[in-house]
Amino acid sequence: MHLSSILSLIAKDLNTYLNKLFLLFFKYTFAKISEPVFALSLWGAPSCLRGSFAFYKSVSCEALAGAPALVWKLGEFYYVRCGPQEPVCIAEVTLLWEDLAQRHLLASSRLYFLPEDTPKGRTREHGEDEVLAVSKKIVVRVEDLVRWTCPEPPGWKGGSQKSSETNSHHKHTPIITNGPPASIEEKGERLGVKVLSYPQYCRFRSLQRRIQDGVVLGLQDPHLLALGGIRVAQHNTQVLYCRDTFNHPTLDSNTSIWTQLGEWLAGGT
Repeated sequence: MHLSSILSLIAKDLNTYLNKLFLLFFKYTFAKISEPVFALSLWGAPSCLRGSFAFYKSVSCEALAGAPALVWKLGEFYYVRCGPQEPVCIAEVTLLWEDLAQRHLLASSRLYFLPEDTPKGRTREHGEDEVLAVSKKIVVRVEDLVRWTCPEPPGWKGGSQKSSETNSHHKHTPIITNGPPASIEEKGERLGVKVLSYPQYCRFRSLQRRIQDGVVLGLQDPHLLALGGIRVAQHNTQVLYCRDTFNHPTLDSNTSIWTQLGEWLAGGT
């Protein structure tokens, strides 16, 4: 082969390589630019200090583009999508803390999936309002958890019971809200969700039926809670239950999840 032919092949391969490199650079840059811009802030003083970790009860996320602020609170549930190709699931916030050494805001969460989005799929034993929990909690940066946040997509089949539906048909309800009533059609409002244990869910549905049948009426909030009522942050909240766990096959490969830190926290609690 002549030298000119060899140089021509090298130039062609180099040109192809540079084109691919440019496309990768453009894709990465565009993805960074298109990411939502927001500011995170901790609410109140730390509730606990442990080594270089300061634990908090809530974190506020305020979008710089003028969108309403979102507050992440311990014990609350949020719809998330862990990746572009992943199904929508529910994240329960179990810990919120700041790594004072690295200046990271971190969150520990338990994820819940619809049965059909688990390896074994939905079976006849699964209830209409049932979700399954991932066996291990995950640890992610709060900013990643915020980026995962999504509304309930159309056609998501979880949760036949919504507090707004109960409130629209019955004056009395076993659902106690912390805020004023609001319509799901109200602009900017997200649909809430709450996952109960199976015994809690059974008590809740039993109380709901008794209220609908007029057996118990006019109870104050403490009595409703004692009989199986629940407290939620907003109206328009789906009520689900969980009674089983499963091993998620791909979460460990998600680059946003801090696997080792999650194992350390699990071993220390």
